[in-house]
Amino acid sequence: MTVAAAASAGLSLTLAPKASAVTATADDFNGDGVADLVVATPGAPVGGYTDAGSVTVLYGSTGGVSPARSATLTQGSSGVPDAAETGDRFGSTYATGDLDADGYTDLVVGAPGDQVGSGGSFGALTVLWGGANGLTNGGIQIASPLADSAWEAEKDFGKKIEIADLDGDGTPQLAALSRNKLWVYDDLTGRTAPDGPKYSEYFNAYIEPRTLTAGDFTGAGRAQLAITGPKSCDGTTDCQHTAVYSWGTERLDWVTVADPGTGSAGENEAPTVSAAAGDIDHDGYTDLVTGHIPASSSAAGEYSDAAGSVHVRFGSADGLGAHRTATLDQDTSGVPGANESGDNFGASVAVGDVTGDGYADVAVGVPGETASGVTQTGEAVLLKGTATGLTGTGAQAFHQATSGVPGASEAYDWFGSDVRIADVDGNGTEDVAIAAKGEDVFSGSTRDGSDWVLRGSASGLTAANATSYSEKSFGFTYQNSEFGSVLGG
Repeated sequence: MTVAAAASAGLSLTLAPKASAVTATADDFNGDGVADLVVATPGAPVGGYTDAGSVTVLYGSTGGVSPARSATLTQGSSGVPDAAETGDRFGSTYATGDLDADGYTDLVVGAPGDQVGSGGSFGALTVLWGGANGLTNGGIQIASPLADSAWEAEKDFGKKIEIADLDGDGTPQLAALSRNKLWVYDDLTGRTAPDGPKYSEYFNAYIEPRTLTAGDFTGAGRAQLAITGPKSCDGTTDCQHTAVYSWGTERLDWVTVADPGTGSAGENEAPTVSAAAGDIDHDGYTDLVTGHIPASSSAAGEYSDAAGSVHVRFGSADGLGAHRTATLDQDTSGVPGANESGDNFGASVAVGDVTGDGYADVAVGVPGETASGVTQTGEAVLLKGTATGLTGTGAQAFHQATSGVPGASEAYDWFGSDVRIADVDGNGTEDVAIAAKGEDVFSGSTRDGSDWVLRGSASGLTAANATSYSEKSFGFTYQNSEFGSVLGG
């Protein structure tokens, strides 16, 4: 069965938004006040095309999410622009926000391998409009701004995406990374594809942007973009570039951000592999959370042979990390486990209020963790936010051998390969979605992939009423495509 054939909802094209009294809720595509969950599979086959990609939308309800309330969308689905092709990798990343200001959250999907323009794999974005019936209102495609250039080698447009109100006008803007550039688009309230970006930023040959995160880090009343990536220093030393980019009068303004461990500009910082943002100490400033995995000194398979850590740069009027930073790992007091080679603590991070106390918490993926004696079965750890910042006190760890969590721990499941936080049951405490891209579902397979949802509560994350979904849950029969391996940017 192909993904396109199994899509549970078609799309019809709507060219202009209708007036709505609905106020957009984060991740809520149908405006019912409950967040929805997107699990993306960039390796999914579509109509015989390999690695074409799909996104599966599970609509939230008071009972949580379920395949019974879902739709799987591809570039072969009715109303979705373009067509599915081999190597598009539609769903490699996604972001959500109300781009057309109609009160319904929209979905932007990256396909960094999409062949557009002059025929190269420059990449493209697909914007799908939300509405009362969910993502059934058609969409637009935004091709790489360089797709028509015969001389450009810049690929991977849409490898990271963010949606945030960057200019403070109340309507969010769209930002995307390609291999070596940042592109920022103005408002899309007319539901028409833009002629081109409002701003762009070229990262010289010494910087490779890898993460893109948005938040109001300085209390300016509008969001800024935080970008991290490796940087070549002094010709021999690998450094890290971390900078904050703000909407300016004629271009993006930017400032570099120091390494939270040393105060210097990234010379001693381990590579950043993940990033997320939220107000952990509830002071009105967004904080930046980054996962760091030192480079491998020897081959360790899928992941580095390092233990890993998480940094927090707290926001302030003077900038990220100007007054306070923190570093946590599995040797931090209260955090379950211990630093071990290959754990990869911080391989994925997500920020949200799981306990409903007003302080954002941090979900940390530890996909290389050996749990209950099973090699690299993986786990997810919840770190709790407080008025004094992120702490190991009361931290929790979950894996497939945890009582109440569906499934069984197996070697190289990589539970925690991605994480996302969203309130999919609408009860005021946010829930945690966890991907395990190495989960075996079919006999003889090694990387079928699955997703779990654990519920939030006032006391923290709980395995009560935990659910799990694989491609089998949606009637798909393809194998080794890492179903649901992408839970966001």
